[in-house]
Amino acid sequence: MCLDIEGPEAGGKDIGAKIDGFKEMIGRVKKEYSGATLFATTLREVESANLHMWGAIVSHGDDFCVVEPREIGVLDRIGGGDEFVGGLLYGVLKGWSAEKSTQFGWATGALAATMLTDCAQPADEDQVWSIWQGNARVKR
Repeated sequence: MCLDIEGPEAGGKDIGAKIDGFKEMIGRVKKEYSGATLFATTLREVESANLHMWGAIVSHGDDFCVVEPREIGVLDRIGGGDEFVGGLLYGVLKGWSAEKSTQFGWATGALAATMLTDCAQPADEDQVWSIWQGNARVKR
């Protein structure tokens, strides 16, 4: 929206069915900003204040990495998108593949939604990967 490029309705119902529409929107953004190499958007469907479907799409070159929307518990939704970008860029700077960076970004965004602060505060990479895997086990 801030780029003034039309796309699917943000936050709408059945967000998973709109993935192709988001890919088309990213294609239009890529044409407008041809000097960039990485394009991303999060997908959020609000079921209730404390339950969201959370996903992501990243385009790198001609490939798309898609995290189909998954259910996450939400304490405070503010900061999830910013933390997704932070996790994604962390992976890029570490030299990870686009897919691995996308997964890490998804998990850091999901983590941020469980906190009252606007940013995730993971202890380490292992904690973030546990979130990605859906592992609720506590490791001490």
